[in-house]
Amino acid sequence: MNQEFLKEMIGCVSPSGKEEQLQKCVYRHYKQEFDEFLVEDQGTLTGVYQKEAPFKIQLAAHADEISLIVTGHNADGTLEVEKNGGIHPKLYVGTKVQILTPDGRLVKGIVGTTGSLQEKAEVKAKDLFVDLGCTSKEEAEKLAPKGSYIVHDTDLVELANDRLAARAFDDRIGVYIIFEAAKKAIAMGTKNAIFATATTGEETTGRGAYASASRLAPDVCVAVDVTYANDYKDAGEAGDVELGKGGVICRGSIPNARLNELLEACAKELNLPVQFEVFAGRTGTDADTMLKTGAGVTQTLFSIPLRYMHSPVEMLSTTDVDSMIEILALFLVKLDAAYSRAPYELEK
Repeated sequence: MNQEFLKEMIGCVSPSGKEEQLQKCVYRHYKQEFDEFLVEDQGTLTGVYQKEAPFKIQLAAHADEISLIVTGHNADGTLEVEKNGGIHPKLYVGTKVQILTPDGRLVKGIVGTTGSLQEKAEVKAKDLFVDLGCTSKEEAEKLAPKGSYIVHDTDLVELANDRLAARAFDDRIGVYIIFEAAKKAIAMGTKNAIFATATTGEETTGRGAYASASRLAPDVCVAVDVTYANDYKDAGEAGDVELGKGGVICRGSIPNARLNELLEACAKELNLPVQFEVFAGRTGTDADTMLKTGAGVTQTLFSIPLRYMHSPVEMLSTTDVDSMIEILALFLVKLDAAYSRAPYELEK
């Protein structure tokens, strides 16, 4: 695993609605590995390999991260904010943040804390205020205009047992996995057309995945995202997903059962573990969005276990990352048009 590049990815500020820092970082790193790169109107970035091949597979992982967004300025020079995606406001109180302005500047700040704020049973985004050190409303307006995005200011931390913690592994790690898997499949000689897509807006609207899958019209899509690990105290999530036990195949009404069978077979061939989760309805990922494109593109969801999701200390296992890359790469080589994705056959 290339941890130095992963640190570079984590260093990018890529909120839902302004993802270009990460997209440009990904392009610089992988531009020699693909035939071309596409940038679409919605900001998605796609690495393309042998696009004229008859069977087309799209991998999708979202480049955007949750954030706050500046909605106003107070007389004392602090910022009024609202949520941009599924944030947990209480986790921002008393923390360092980075503000990305509409013109691309990065400004440092802190989320203020008061006695009453600390005592609130439920903290809402509108209760928060960001302090830049400004002394007037006018100064704050110039430094961080309305529409500026705010993310946690944290670094990647290396922990015991090959575990890492950082903000925005959701879904920066998915972007890393799909591009590494595509790179490996190309080296293995895949005969398929491969589209590795870093989507946009997944945390808010799903706009990037919908637009990209609609335009590229793949035969198959695989969404790679994070999912809840519940192997720690008071995790509060149903299921039995653990760090270090492999990637997670989703079963339910949206993922294609035959694609799941192939993922499982690839894992077995490589002697690598996988886990399973169940979503009876929507998965809350790009898989839901891609399903609605074209004639209903065949797709599935392959996820990495994550502790403390939507926090500044999301935790993962690097062994899970490495195994998912191996499984996906083999999947990209083995899957072809002859492999039936129909869930059942009729008697003749």
